Amino acid sequence: MIALGYFAISTWETNRAETAQRLQLIKMTDSFVSTFTDARGDGAPVPATFRRMGIEHFTASKTDESSVIGTTVRMPGLPGLEMQTREQDPRLRRIIQGFVNNAELSQLHEHRIENGRLIGRTIYPSIAYQESCVTCHNARFGEGTYQIGDVMGAYVVESDLTAITTRQGYYAIAAFIAAFFVFRALASRERNRMSNVLNGLRARVRLEQQKTAAEAQAKFLMSHDALTGLANRSMFRDHVQQTLNEQLGSGVMIALVDMDEFKAINDTLGHAAGDALLVAVAQRLTRLADTADGLVSRLGGDEFALVLRQNDVFMSPAEVGRCVLAAFEETVLFEGNAIQPQCSIGVALVDDIEQASPTELLKAADAALYAAKAAGRNLFQIYDEKIRISAGRRTKIAAELPGAIANHQIRVALQPKVCLSEGRLFGFEALARWKMGDEEIGPAEFIPIAEEIGLIRLLDLEVLRTAASFVADIEATSGLQIGLSTNISAQNFRLGGLTEAVLDILTETRLPAQRLTIEVTESTAVENWAAVKDVLTALRRHGVRISLDDFGTGYSSLSYLRLFGFEEIKIDREFITDISEDDETLFLFESIVEMATGLGSTVVVEGIETPQQAAIVAEKGAQIGQGYLYSKPMELDAVRTYLRQQTTAVA
Repeated sequence: MIALGYFAISTWETNRAETAQRLQLIKMTDSFVSTFTDARGDGAPVPATFRRMGIEHFTASKTDESSVIGTTVRMPGLPGLEMQTREQDPRLRRIIQGFVNNAELSQLHEHRIENGRLIGRTIYPSIAYQESCVTCHNARFGEGTYQIGDVMGAYVVESDLTAITTRQGYYAIAAFIAAFFVFRALASRERNRMSNVLNGLRARVRLEQQKTAAEAQAKFLMSHDALTGLANRSMFRDHVQQTLNEQLGSGVMIALVDMDEFKAINDTLGHAAGDALLVAVAQRLTRLADTADGLVSRLGGDEFALVLRQNDVFMSPAEVGRCVLAAFEETVLFEGNAIQPQCSIGVALVDDIEQASPTELLKAADAALYAAKAAGRNLFQIYDEKIRISAGRRTKIAAELPGAIANHQIRVALQPKVCLSEGRLFGFEALARWKMGDEEIGPAEFIPIAEEIGLIRLLDLEVLRTAASFVADIEATSGLQIGLSTNISAQNFRLGGLTEAVLDILTETRLPAQRLTIEVTESTAVENWAAVKDVLTALRRHGVRISLDDFGTGYSSLSYLRLFGFEEIKIDREFITDISEDDETLFLFESIVEMATGLGSTVVVEGIETPQQAAIVAEKGAQIGQGYLYSKPMELDAVRTYLRQQTTAVA
């Protein structure tokens, strides 16, 4: 635009100046001729002749090659004879004739492209202003032909503007190129500046968007589970309270759903499969809850909760339990694997509890869930009076147990393990005993509670310490080398530091590591094999023996037997209950013993109660027996008496 503007302005200015110069030239010529006419002497050329000579001389000087603008002047007359000039261009002749016909036309300026050149032209009428001009022409053409004021011809002044216009075009192109690069540089700088500004604005927008998204996500996560998108525990409790308020404390049900064997799915198929299963279960439970204007929550891990209102679909807690079980019937497909989910369910109706509050309702549903798991899993239990009493007892045990452990009120009982072939004492298994007030609480009741409330590590180590101290004292005072077995809960392997804790007790009690046998159940070994293997391998390096307890009641994975090589395998009492009457039981028992001895393990049989059972298991190759036939678990004082009565050297 600048270059075009420059070219247009410069060309217009040039044309304007040239037009003014042409007019000035014509006026000068007229003025000069007038003066010459007035002052000429006798014998001087007539004005027309003199004018022609001047024009020819001027034209010759202005068309010099050094001149930028070539200018020519001619003065054709109407007849053209007095100046010996006649206009050759028909168009110009018509213009000159127009001056004669229309006295008002004073002059004409034009610019035209002629023969490939730009011509600037001024045509100015030549008027007879003096008597000498009229007289001279009339003398030639007849008296009365011309009068003062008549148009006798015209000045035609032409300027060749091609060269200067071309030069101005070059200048304009040069200006365009210069302006292009200047503006390009300026534009680049401005573009970079604007780019930086825009990038800064985009960054701020992205930052604000990320901040908004993060705040929304944080707000969402404050009330929802990240994996399933379900309400979390806090939001669930608030919703339960709101539902109770709306229902006036009646007709509200809570179902707690805990998936069975979920850890096994994680261990066998991977955590991605476990996550996919949780998401699928969440979707199914959500569809179920939507039919009763309810809400589903993931309380943590593999535990879910539903709050529902009694309606035509869920008329009773039993109907809730059946619907949840039905929702779990369909398998979940993951990477070509069909997973069959199972769950235990506890359902509580607010009308069946004393206090209509979220806390009490959740406690009631949790008690029903605990009863469902204890009853065999993959079923539901409804909170009732029996469960209320059981839950109250569990609550009381959970409250008393920490103090009992801290005050060393957990007693240790030892049950003998006898060499079947010789009848001599092989060692003892340490068992926990506890008396709460005047009531003896069985280990099957308080040990699961200790696991639930996180006290199993203290409990197991307390039993080991007491038993190890007792056995080490017996060996120090009597010289008897007595083996000691003790069971370690699965939770202890997940907590870390178990190896150091066991070795510290051996050091503290001075019990040789070779005397100690650590018993782990099949389920413990399989469910957390990596951690179990690391701990047991470390203990074995110090001389501790390892026993696989309750073989045949859990996973019975032969690969673990082969890979780890347990020093001892304990066969559960279920395999010998009917061993004398059932051929299939006998065959199965014999196969297990053959396999275990083939792996180099010592076979220990639990639950021997009759001599006949003892004889059969010994005949089939078992080495060690344990059961009421030899002795019930004994308090430590009774163990001292038992040992004094033994006449066989303790191996």
